Amino acid sequence: MPDVIPLNDLMRANAPIRSELDREIGRVLDSGWFLRGRQVESFEEEWADYCGQKFCITCNSGTDALTLAAAALDISETSVQSNTSALTPIGLHRGGARIRIVDVLDDGRTGPELKNAVPVLLFGRAPSAAEARHRIFDAAHAHGWRPFAHATACWSFYPTKTLGGLGDGGAVTTNDPAAAGLMRDLCGRDDRFKDGRQITSRMDEIQAAVLRIKLKYLPSWLEQRREIAMRYRALLPPCAQLIADSRDDLHYLLVIRVEQRDQLQAYLSSHGVETKVHFPKPLHQLDGPWSDQFRQLPTAERWCRSILTLPCFPGLKETEIAYVADLIAGFYESSARHQERNPVTNGMAPQGQPCPASKTLSFDGFSDVPLSAPPSHRGRSIL
Repeated sequence: MPDVIPLNDLMRANAPIRSELDREIGRVLDSGWFLRGRQVESFEEEWADYCGQKFCITCNSGTDALTLAAAALDISETSVQSNTSALTPIGLHRGGARIRIVDVLDDGRTGPELKNAVPVLLFGRAPSAAEARHRIFDAAHAHGWRPFAHATACWSFYPTKTLGGLGDGGAVTTNDPAAAGLMRDLCGRDDRFKDGRQITSRMDEIQAAVLRIKLKYLPSWLEQRREIAMRYRALLPPCAQLIADSRDDLHYLLVIRVEQRDQLQAYLSSHGVETKVHFPKPLHQLDGPWSDQFRQLPTAERWCRSILTLPCFPGLKETEIAYVADLIAGFYESSARHQERNPVTNGMAPQGQPCPASKTLSFDGFSDVPLSAPPSHRGRSIL
């Protein structure tokens, strides 16, 4: 077992294709052509075809993709779920949209009552039936998803994404020819004036060449992620609820909901397991370019207090998955023993400490509970 199980290990994914990457990067360097060239044009064609859409407009980042889409589709106002990254509403706001931050359903998705939302396909989850009717989608986590015919999808190719470059990159795919043409003007592909709103946001030839190679491997990487999620589902204790709930989910991030999240994260870190929270603070509690700061959105607040992202990436070993699952089980077994030694009174533990986890999850968060016992492996091998 390595000293640290990383949240993501790009070297494991890149190592098998390193020679291909080196060769194509070398070809770009030898060509002397680094912007607005054949590699970008070819990647746009290939990514549009993979997504089942007619047009692809590449740009510098997923945030810029949202800006271009909002501007081209003339989105004046839109709703964004409070449990996502701040980059989603920031990108839309830069494109001219007035942002309203809204609460989420218990499953972390936008509700059916919203008429002008931009659903975020968090963690690589497929959109719900209610979300499917919207026009713009933040698909930064959802490589492998085929957008609906009416959809305009905004993508990020940040290095850690399921399809990631060796630097920043983004794109918009759409079937709308007028919107596609306007987005090409808005992203500033040359030094000519096209529109007063235009920005300079381009993908370079090296990133496009890298993404063209990686696109060939995307189906196998998606399958590996599905297999990893299946192993986690089989091994995690019941108190760790896997967020993925559909056979169509793509598992860019392996996210669980748990009680005592902060304590569990610290416990895993002390045992060499890297984790992260996507995202720790709901948007309405941030001072961003929206008008909904500081009001209460209770479901999003509970969501952000209870989620934790576990290691999930191509090349993650089954023994590592079992080790992480055993640590989580051991954490809650130790918590249960602590609760047995310190029975609660009127819902509170002695000395005023909040109750540790129970079988019925409320996701209301808990404070410090000492958990020093080693994990129980419950008969499973972690060799």
